[in-house]
Amino acid sequence: MFSLQTLLVKIHESTTIDFGDLFNESVSLFKKVWVQGLILQLLTGIIMLPVLMGFYIPYFKLVLNMSSNGVVDSPDFIPELISSYGISDLLWLYLFLFVVSLISYVLYLGFFRVIRQIDQGEVFIFSELFYFFKSSSIRKSLGIGVTCVIIYIIAALLCFLPLFYVIVPIMYLLPVYAYNSKLSISEIVKISFAFGNKKWGITFLTLLLNAMLIYVVSLVTCGLGGIFVSCFIYLPQYIIYKKVIGFDDS
Repeated sequence: MFSLQTLLVKIHESTTIDFGDLFNESVSLFKKVWVQGLILQLLTGIIMLPVLMGFYIPYFKLVLNMSSNGVVDSPDFIPELISSYGISDLLWLYLFLFVVSLISYVLYLGFFRVIRQIDQGEVFIFSELFYFFKSSSIRKSLGIGVTCVIIYIIAALLCFLPLFYVIVPIMYLLPVYAYNSKLSISEIVKISFAFGNKKWGITFLTLLLNAMLIYVVSLVTCGLGGIFVSCFIYLPQYIIYKKVIGFDDS
């Protein structure tokens, strides 16, 4: 693992990355890891299922009841819906959604380990997706997830415009922590923002274009294709990280 100063120097001295090469390498890597990406999406879907059921089943029941009573067409529909749920129920639901999102975030950390292993020609081990759920890592992994949420909230409170900036540094929290897990949370955040500042343009451009690509594929395939290609959006982060910092295999 590289030291903090070594990482900062590597980022500062990094050269320009060609967009065409980045896209081609992402496509080549996707051919190797799409199965693991599909497994990740299925696991995330299974984790999110209780939240969706807990929200939408009561929602549809309420809408049906209100439709029969003629409340849906009235201006009091939204207040009636909220009062039927109850403020406490909504708070518990959002809290549960927050916890589930953190669990999904830790899964994505494991996915970056899997990407590296497959890219280096190693055999895929299913348990590697759960690597950061280990007792020695889970506390810091959840801390990274909470830090990510806090940064988003602060950026959103500043009239939302800073969100466009912090999206890129926050994206690099995943690979920076996945490959430098012994650094402290503050050091990981510092490295991620240094990375985001240096490679903001090409990262944001690839994020935008890949999101549009995944949206079109999902639209054409009625949502099914999005499950298969959604992991593609994370691959440019890995390739940029590999080109800028690389790995200390020793």
